[in-house]
Amino acid sequence: MKKYKVILMGVLALSTLSGCLKEYQELNTNPELLGETDPRFVFTGATENFNNSSRNHLMAKYSGVMQMMQYLVNYQGAQEGVYVNPQSTNRPNPFTPYYSDYYAQIGLRLRYLREKVIPSNAEAERFQNLSAIAGILETYEAWLVFDVNGAAPYTEAFKVSEGIGKPRYDFYQEGLDGSPLYKEFDAKVKEYIGILQSNLPNQYDLGSSDFFYKGNVDNWIRFANTLRIKMAQRLELADATFYNDVLSEVLANPGGLISNNEQSCVYNHPNEYNNNTDDMHILTYQYAASRAFVNFMKEYDDPRLPLLVRRNGFGFGNNNEINDGITELLEQHYPDYQTRFPEFSERYFGMSSNPDSTSTLWSGTTYFTLPYTEGGVDKTLTVRHNSQIESRFYVKNGGKVGTQVTARDKEDATYDVSQNSISIFTPLITYSETCFMMAEIAFKSGSAKGGKDALTWYQEGIRASMQQYQTWAEKMAVPSAMNSNSDNYNPITSVKIDNYLSQTEFQTVSLEKIISQQWVNLFMRPEEAWATWKRTGLPAFKDQPIPEAGVAFLEAITTGGNSLVIPRRGALPVPNDANIDNFNSALERLTQDPNYGDMNNKTEGRIWWDRFLN
Repeated sequence: MKKYKVILMGVLALSTLSGCLKEYQELNTNPELLGETDPRFVFTGATENFNNSSRNHLMAKYSGVMQMMQYLVNYQGAQEGVYVNPQSTNRPNPFTPYYSDYYAQIGLRLRYLREKVIPSNAEAERFQNLSAIAGILETYEAWLVFDVNGAAPYTEAFKVSEGIGKPRYDFYQEGLDGSPLYKEFDAKVKEYIGILQSNLPNQYDLGSSDFFYKGNVDNWIRFANTLRIKMAQRLELADATFYNDVLSEVLANPGGLISNNEQSCVYNHPNEYNNNTDDMHILTYQYAASRAFVNFMKEYDDPRLPLLVRRNGFGFGNNNEINDGITELLEQHYPDYQTRFPEFSERYFGMSSNPDSTSTLWSGTTYFTLPYTEGGVDKTLTVRHNSQIESRFYVKNGGKVGTQVTARDKEDATYDVSQNSISIFTPLITYSETCFMMAEIAFKSGSAKGGKDALTWYQEGIRASMQQYQTWAEKMAVPSAMNSNSDNYNPITSVKIDNYLSQTEFQTVSLEKIISQQWVNLFMRPEEAWATWKRTGLPAFKDQPIPEAGVAFLEAITTGGNSLVIPRRGALPVPNDANIDNFNSALERLTQDPNYGDMNNKTEGRIWWDRFLN
């Protein structure tokens, strides 16, 4: 067992596919590891810190997809480099962890578990449920790789022991055998569901080795069924027949979909994970909440607003004594500040995501500077006018005061709790996301799907999202959700949810309304918000992102008056020299599609499934 741990730690350090294959060969040729290792432990290691395994993962999420989808804005103003400028030769390459994580950890280890560890175990027949669960997660991660990159080694990946050291690339729409790879992904998940539903006898329970569902097989079936619909929905325009066939088949499956918040698929990190918040806590001070995000929630008195966004500094009560002292100066020298700066005095004020707005007084920086005279001496005071995101959802206690985070940046220490009482979490697919997915499907079909019509799914999604964020906020010790001594104690309650849903805007349903709510809901899964935008073109852009009739809008993005573009794919990662010929062949085929673009770095181009014309 000790030798196995040493080898797996080596796997974590791998950064290229060829390096992963070399490590995989060592695993395959070390007979001491086979048959002696408990497959449950291997599963734990393979899924450790799923898609959130390094500090860089979070920081790249802040600087990339969370800004692209206008949850965040850099504290020095919107950054042109987040977006594609068609007039420039440089392109951003949006970060997602899938490619590196699949080849260095998740895919490598899960396939090894299924193909080597379990078959070599004396009780292999008792680990068939575990093998199916591992297969579901491996397929999910592989699908995400192709969803963003369009091509990768898959059929020939991890086959060094079979003499394949230079794997060829598969494509989303066509595997090496000529059949659609997306259909293979679906077929595999379907097969694994069948195994889990076959009630095999004497199966070992994953239990505490499973950081997702604690070994609950019924929940894994629900996740897999929901995943099949999610994967198929990407093909709504590219292969409508396949999409509709999968939808009908899954909705007839007795295992059902994710049907409540307790069934949401969420990876719960080990308790000690990221106790050292250095670097990650840049979310607390280097970013502000976006104007579009704040505007939509504020317009309809969304109960999620006080949990997801912090009050600004134009007034007392943002859980910070230093800010209260600034407010005393503000009242003394600007007694009319509430009427003089009414938009800031509403306490929730987002920063513009439009790079052309950085020259304005209200979106060039997170602080507003005001002059005053005291004792005959000219002075200035700086007031935080742009609201901060509540960073505690991603970082324990929002970080620690030190050389980066100042005492003014975060809530006072009295609101912190022991880090040992907080556990970071990473959502995969949640119930609320499922509701909005089904609402969209039902709305487009014009009929009930999964036993509910579009309006019912839509309203249930809103309710589930609000309840889920209250639970998550309590878990992460967000003061407004769980600390009754907080200046802004404002937990989400059933009454608040009912009041929100009773508004006229939420008594009817439209595609725009569904995606608006999905956008807010995916704050903790922004990569999926990006995919939803690519698939639907929603939320749409507007010069002034003011909501209308229950519909959210992203802010139009320009530089020098010229439109910028949100990237639509990642650049295909370049391997080392050993497999460069296969990489070049794959890239040549990708660039033959004019929608992909004629160069790897033209990330405004599209993956094969991305057909929505926006």
